Amino acid sequence: MPTRGSSVVVFNPNREVLLILREDAHIWALPAGRLEPGETYEQAAVREVREETGYEVELERLVGKYWRPQYPNGGNEMWVYVGRVTGGDPSDHDWESLEVRWFPVDALPRRMYKLAREHIEDACASSAVLLEKEQRFSRAGAALLTCFLALRRVRNWIMRRP
Repeated sequence: MPTRGSSVVVFNPNREVLLILREDAHIWALPAGRLEPGETYEQAAVREVREETGYEVELERLVGKYWRPQYPNGGNEMWVYVGRVTGGDPSDHDWESLEVRWFPVDALPRRMYKLAREHIEDACASSAVLLEKEQRFSRAGAALLTCFLALRRVRNWIMRRP
C-alpha cells in the first residue's frame, strides 16, 4: 500500500527557505513526513514542521501533489505546501533534526535531497495551477533509497524510535 505524506516549503520575509539537517542521512531536507492514522495532509504538514523545526506554521497554499512510484511498498504520494512561521522556538525540535537553518533560495546547500529542490522551485514559481507531478529516480537511485529505508527501519527498531 502506498505511503502518504506532507511537506512544507516555509519562507521567511527575506525569501529564505527553512531546512533541516536530517539525523539519519546527514543531508538537508524540507520538513516532511507520513500521515498518522486519521490525520489530514494539512494536519500532518503542520505537525511535521513543529516536530522537526520547533516552529508553528500556517499553511498558505498547496503547491502540488507529487507521486513517487519507485518508493517501497507501492510508492509514495507527497502533498507539498507553502507555509509561514507564526511562532515557536527552533531550539525545540525533535531528534530527527540535527540542525534547523534558513537558506536563501538561490544559495541552497549542496547536500540536499533532489526532490526537495524541485518542491522549492515549484513553490517559488507561485503558479495558481495545482501541480501534479511524478518524481522518479534512476535505477541506482531507487536501489539506494530502498536500502537506506530498510537500514533506517532496522536502526529505528534497535533504538526503539518511531
